[in-house]
Amino acid sequence: MKKHLRYLPLSEVVEGMVLGASLTIAENGVTNFTLPAGHVLTDSNLRQIVRRHGEFACVAEEDTRSDEVREAEYAHLQSRLDTIFSRADRSKPAIAGLYAAVLAYRSL
Repeated sequence: MKKHLRYLPLSEVVEGMVLGASLTIAENGVTNFTLPAGHVLTDSNLRQIVRRHGEFACVAEEDTRSDEVREAEYAHLQSRLDTIFSRADRSKPAIAGLYAAVLAYRSL
């Protein structure tokens, strides 16, 4: 089954969820806690994250949407981004890169 990533506030993250991206918490520019992508969260992990003032986590979940629904949502997303970027000059590398990055981020 396909997976998709969701960024959730820590209040919605529960034991057993799988990290979709590495989680790193830093204080004053010094990393004091890290977990790798793919890590299955435990109650102990969640307490440590709260103790270190973590706010969000990226979790991987099963994507139960059909291919047709997924494609329709992607087309809608791309149409929306085309509207947002309609006055931007996408021939410029920075703008094209930003468009591609937003599209990739939103389609996770």
